[in-house]
Amino acid sequence: MAESIMTDTCRIERTVASGALDPDTCLPATRPETVWQGKCRIQTSGGIASATSMQGQSSPASPTPTWNLYLQLPITATGLRTGDSAVITASLDPDLVGRRYRLVNQQSEKSHATARRWNVEETPQEA
Repeated sequence: MAESIMTDTCRIERTVASGALDPDTCLPATRPETVWQGKCRIQTSGGIASATSMQGQSSPASPTPTWNLYLQLPITATGLRTGDSAVITASLDPDLVGRRYRLVNQQSEKSHATARRWNVEETPQEA
């Protein structure tokens, strides 16, 4: 049932060494490698209900809405790591297509999980 609401698709990539040197920096060159792809769902939570003041304390006088981003994947999406990058490849919301998210940490480490839920941060889109 968890997968029935995963109407987006994404590709999870990991940066790996390519075995060559970058001619501009003389550092080891890297390339993205796809480690998983399939169904997903981007979810947010927060807003005014979790607002905090600039000092980090709850205050009705000066709330700053905070939003948390989550990437939900099928339970079969295994082997992913913190730092991997998720790229939304298809979505019912065209504004999500092409967005990139860095996997921060998994929040669904439990015996009876129905999905892999990752805390994520949006990263800039490549030009």
